[in-house]
Amino acid sequence: HSLLLSFFLQAVGILILALVPSLPNLIIGVFIAGVGVSFYSGTFEAIIYDSLKQINKESVYTKVVSNINAISLFAIAICSIIGGFMYKMWPPLPTLSSAIGYIIAFIFCLFLTEPKIDSEKFTIRNSIYQVKHAMFELFKSKNIVRQTFLLLSIGIIVVIADEMINAFLGIEFGFGIEEQGIFWAFVLLISSLSSRLTPWLKKAFKEYQAVLIIGTMLAFTLIISPLSGKYLGGLSLIIRSSLQIIYLNFVSIGINSVTESKYRTTTLSVFNMLRNIPYVFFAYFIGALSEVYSAKNIASWMGVLLLLFLIIQIIVLPGKKLNMRKLKSSN
Repeated sequence: HSLLLSFFLQAVGILILALVPSLPNLIIGVFIAGVGVSFYSGTFEAIIYDSLKQINKESVYTKVVSNINAISLFAIAICSIIGGFMYKMWPPLPTLSSAIGYIIAFIFCLFLTEPKIDSEKFTIRNSIYQVKHAMFELFKSKNIVRQTFLLLSIGIIVVIADEMINAFLGIEFGFGIEEQGIFWAFVLLISSLSSRLTPWLKKAFKEYQAVLIIGTMLAFTLIISPLSGKYLGGLSLIIRSSLQIIYLNFVSIGINSVTESKYRTTTLSVFNMLRNIPYVFFAYFIGALSEVYSAKNIASWMGVLLLLFLIIQIIVLPGKKLNMRKLKSSN
C-alpha cells in the first residue's frame, strides 16, 4: 500500500508541474511529489528483502539490490539523454513522461504480492509508535549504534555533495551546459556498472572495512577538488558517484540484516530522514558559502570533515573491527 500511495502521489505532483506551470502550483506539485517520495523511502528495499527472506534466499540480497540499482541508474542515464530531445520538441514533455512512468509503475504495483512476513501495516494512529521503534532498531545495541553512526557519518556528506555540491563543481571544473548533459549521463552509466561491484566488495572485505574504504575514497575525491581542472575534476565526480551507489547498497544491506521485518520499512525511512536533516538545515548556508569561497573549497572542507568522522569511528573501536555480519547475532 505504501508503494501504491507513493507512485500515485508522485504521478499527481509531477502532472501538476507539467500541465499547470505557475509558482503556486510548483510549490503544491513539489510538496505532493515529495510526500510520495517519503512513502517510497525504505519500502522498496524492505519488500525485496522480505520477499527473499520468505523463500530463504536473503543471502542473495546483496546481488539483487546491486543489480536493481544498476538497472535503475542505467535507465536514468538513458532517460536523461532522451529527455533533452523531448524538451526541444515541447518543454513540458519530459515532465509529463515522468508522470506517465509513475502511472505505469502504479498499475504494475497492483499486481505485486506482499511477502507473508510479520510486518506492521502503516496507519496514522500507529505511525508515531513505528518511528519510535525504528529509532530503537537503529540504536538497540552497541554494535548497531556503531554501524548507524558509521553509515550516517558518510551519508550526511554524500547527501550534501549529491544534492548540490557536485552540480556546482561541474560548472567550476569547466563543463559547459551541453557538455554537462552528456557528462552526467555518462556518470550515471558508469555508476550503474559500479553498483555490481558490491557483492565482490562484500566478499573481499568485512562490511565494516568496505564501508571505511568507500568513505575514505569519497573523502579524498572531495579534498582534491581545489587542485582539479576539467579532467581530474570530472574523474573525481565519476569516482564519487560510483562510490555513492555502492555506499547506498551497503546501507540497505546493513540495516535490513539487523532489523525486524515488521519495522524494516520505517527503520530505513527514519535512517534516510536522519541522513537528510543536516542538508535541509544547512543547504542555504552551504550554497552561500560556495558563492563566496567557491564550491571547490567547500568540497575540500567537506572531505576533511568526512575524514575526521571516519578517524573518530576508528578511535571509537579500539582493538577490534566491527563485523556487520555478526551484528544480528549480537542482539
